[in-house]
Amino acid sequence: MKNIKPISVLIPVGGNSLLMFVVHCLSQINNIKIYIISPNEQAEIKHSGKILNYTFFPNINNENNWIEGINKEIEKFKIDLVMPIDEDGIRNSIKYQAKLSTYSKLVLLPSLQSFEIANNKGLLWKHMLEHHIECPKTFIYNKNQFHSTDSLDFPLILKPLEGFGGGKGIYIFKNKEQLESYYTENDITYPYLIQSYISGYDIDCSVLCEQGEILAYTIQKGTLVGISDFVPKIGLDFLHNDELLHTVKELMLSLNWSGLAHIDMRFDEKESNFKVIEINPRCWESIEGSEIAGVNFPYLHALKSLNYNFETPKYKHTKYLNLLGLKKTIRKNKLFVFNFNFILKYTPIKYFIKDPLPLFLILINKIRSGN
Repeated sequence: MKNIKPISVLIPVGGNSLLMFVVHCLSQINNIKIYIISPNEQAEIKHSGKILNYTFFPNINNENNWIEGINKEIEKFKIDLVMPIDEDGIRNSIKYQAKLSTYSKLVLLPSLQSFEIANNKGLLWKHMLEHHIECPKTFIYNKNQFHSTDSLDFPLILKPLEGFGGGKGIYIFKNKEQLESYYTENDITYPYLIQSYISGYDIDCSVLCEQGEILAYTIQKGTLVGISDFVPKIGLDFLHNDELLHTVKELMLSLNWSGLAHIDMRFDEKESNFKVIEINPRCWESIEGSEIAGVNFPYLHALKSLNYNFETPKYKHTKYLNLLGLKKTIRKNKLFVFNFNFILKYTPIKYFIKDPLPLFLILINKIRSGN
């Protein structure tokens, strides 16, 4: 794309682990200048040579301090675009955007109502029922509320309505005895839902939208599991599927969604269709994989937010391994370490070759902690 002026981007984060992935994507573009404000003083990514400034701001999670801190950065560095990437940053940006400096522009974001629906599994389930979007059978409960299992078909999944990520707080029960034992031994101190378990496989769709229209997307199927079935997959296949995309289009249109989102889905082998499980209304861990496949979501998000238009980008049918996936693959097959072409093209190693210090510090810290 020609005639694009240099863009200065400020990313306000709450010590978020997604920051490194977003920096890696943005740093592939020469005319992007990256600035960070964060309460995490020890983040390895602050030593990246791709960041022009990293400001430690311990009180960013306080509303007034958050606005004041961002506005100072905007004025100091003449920021063109503010790009929140996590739930708290996005919610605060939507709620208090009128208080942010008019010198800078905020990236495309959904309405607060749409964001809260997407971020709460119970609200999302009710929304999907109302709009006839395929989803699992779901029951919603208050904290510490016990549910009779008489009307339930096993296996079942229990998960928190919101506030957890990366598969935390999710449990599967194969029978009535397992579920009732869990109730007996634990206090559930958060609102939660119980959902029917779908026999099939996980498959996800990542999108950039404007008012419900999908401007860019990738579809990825998990191929390598991490420490459990409920954490993000550490190996992916990027592919295309028109039926799945149709469901996602209906969902995004029903929410009139603007900005980025990552939709967790599952193929139902019994009904031969795709069901929406949940939405991550923020950046996501496999965003590097999308960039490697051919869709740089943070960069496209920046472009569209500044009114640059582009055609829907095409992406490659390819495999991807994150660092944990690469480590696990090499452990299984030590000769894979010599597959230089794949490792350099389809893993995050390419980012660290250009910017090695953050990875070096991550490894040092892991050695010190004994992990």
